[in-house]
Amino acid sequence: MLKNYLLVFGIIIVAAGFQGFLKGSKASLIAASILGGMVIAGSLLLLSSTKLALVLALVGSLGIAGKFLPGFLKAPDKGKALWPAGVLGVLSVVALVMVVRALTGI
Repeated sequence: MLKNYLLVFGIIIVAAGFQGFLKGSKASLIAASILGGMVIAGSLLLLSSTKLALVLALVGSLGIAGKFLPGFLKAPDKGKALWPAGVLGVLSVVALVMVVRALTGI
């Protein structure tokens, strides 16, 4: 389940970065490619190198949470901030919980 979740989450990150690029933000595409790539790599490496995979997914998820959660929580109109901040913020928290549980063996 973790592998599939991380793969889909990573693809959503990259898609959001591409959307940002289409709106004129090269930084969105670069950051999303790096962080989404880390999450996707973590997903793909999960069966062969578990510790490395989980660390990659953890760092990528922390980067997304650190960028989007504060913006969503501070937004006066949550409806307008739902995409991408709200969606990516919630997905990153779920990923963080799942990855930390896997790392700690809970």
